[in-house]
Amino acid sequence: MGVTRLNKPTNRKRRWPLIAVLLASASISIAGLGSATWVKSSEQVAAEARPPDPSIISAPVEKRVLRETVSFRGTVTPGRTVEVSPVAPDSVQKLVVSAPPPRSGQRIRPGDVVAVISGRPVIALRGSVPAYRDLKNGYKGADVEQLQQGLREAGYSVADSTGVYGASTQAAVKQLFIDKDFEPALEAADALESPNGPHTTGTRKPIGPRKVVVLRSSEVVFVPEFPARVLEVKATLGSEVKGTLLRLATGELVVTGSLQPSDRRLVKAGSQAKIASPASGTPIKASVRSIGPYSVPEPTSPEGSEEQTEPQQEPGHPITVRSLKPLSTRLTGQEVQVSIDGTPTDGPVLVVPASAIYAAADGSTQVIKMAPDGRQTRVTVTTGATGTGYVEISGTGLAEGDQVVVGAK
Repeated sequence: MGVTRLNKPTNRKRRWPLIAVLLASASISIAGLGSATWVKSSEQVAAEARPPDPSIISAPVEKRVLRETVSFRGTVTPGRTVEVSPVAPDSVQKLVVSAPPPRSGQRIRPGDVVAVISGRPVIALRGSVPAYRDLKNGYKGADVEQLQQGLREAGYSVADSTGVYGASTQAAVKQLFIDKDFEPALEAADALESPNGPHTTGTRKPIGPRKVVVLRSSEVVFVPEFPARVLEVKATLGSEVKGTLLRLATGELVVTGSLQPSDRRLVKAGSQAKIASPASGTPIKASVRSIGPYSVPEPTSPEGSEEQTEPQQEPGHPITVRSLKPLSTRLTGQEVQVSIDGTPTDGPVLVVPASAIYAAADGSTQVIKMAPDGRQTRVTVTTGATGTGYVEISGTGLAEGDQVVVGAK
């Protein structure tokens, strides 16, 4: 009888289920590990969302000259104006413009006729004091001396003693009028004169009437500086003159304006400045000539009108700024922007950035001093001038080079 042989399972077949179980366990473990990595608790999420701890920003305590730019709008005006206001002599009943007046902007030089009123000229000569009397033969005084100097500058020789209106000065006046196509005013001299002249002693004898040259105050206008320019003409040919006929601009052009009281302490005479206008293109270097006391300009009334107009200048400290180079006459009357380098301190002072200053609960002003190791100390200070983002400080506990807290980031 035959024997049936049964085949035994091999080891290879028994291993496969075990391997599958191991692989499944490994997969589950890896999945769990991954989920543990990506899933976060609410506390962890909040912790990661918090901003990082702020870092302190500090700045050094310095010594420097504080500067601050002060700006205002000003108007280009002549350094000085001279008004020509003719006065009628006894022989004239009405003042009338009898020749074409000069045009606005016209240049006036020594000896020029600036107007003809009722047939008589008004001649410009150099001088700072207006004519206040008619000058006659033998008159003496500072006004005569001013006339003599003006005649010489206009090209006429004068040999009289200084301040004496004698024959030589009269001859110069006569020639000036003749050169301008006018006859000088004449007046009869004393009927009796010394044979050696009116200022000597001796036997006097009648020599008959003699004419001497008189300079009427209405026929001369003294101008401080030349060349001058006609700034404004208020009458036309044939019109009657009442009050001011014209205004002359003399001297260099300057910029005038008003400085606010809060800026007054920053600016002083001599401070550097810049003048800017569309016409000039590039800023023009200048300096502050003068600063006046606080004032409130009064409204003005146009001539012949009862209506008042608003003052052109704002309340404040009147300020005059002078260009280092002559300004173009084209700028006369124009508005310009003026920037001044303000210096609220006379020299270097202890300063900190303005952001370092704070008011404490007790009302004091303090800064926070930071030591090299990061320790912070509150220091009470007294503040002074400000400029360009810095504040002057004084008090104990701070020195140049110390660090103060100005913020955090």
